[in-house]
Amino acid sequence: MNKMKYLLPLLLALGGCTTTTKNIKFAETIDLTKTNAVYYQAFDENWADDPTINPVFETNAEAEEYAKRNNMGNFAGGHSYEVRVIDYRYVVRVGFSDYTYANGSWNDILHTAYDFNDANEYVVEYSSAHSDLVIYDLKTGRQYE
Repeated sequence: MNKMKYLLPLLLALGGCTTTTKNIKFAETIDLTKTNAVYYQAFDENWADDPTINPVFETNAEAEEYAKRNNMGNFAGGHSYEVRVIDYRYVVRVGFSDYTYANGSWNDILHTAYDFNDANEYVVEYSSAHSDLVIYDLKTGRQYE
């Protein structure tokens, strides 16, 4: 026991308490059942305020074909489409009855949604602040008031 009394401080002094650093890797997992699909939009930035002119498609090939067929960039006021990836299908805007050039509210997208129910919930929640909210389905071109 006496030897242990002298040996322990010597071991701690020589070996001491050492600190080691370990790299910890963090991998985030994504639940694919909870993520939204993407759409491909033929988008003309000169007509960005008109949802009827910027449709969405299920595939990139469909959007590219639409853009190629409808591009008229050489003509004044002609469309100049580019295909972009978006994660929504529905947009909520203020309808024409509330539109004035003074407030420019038609240009504003108030809300985007992947599914109709989400867009409709937004309309219900904020209908007291806006008398004419409209949901646009960018895929079918339909509008819901």
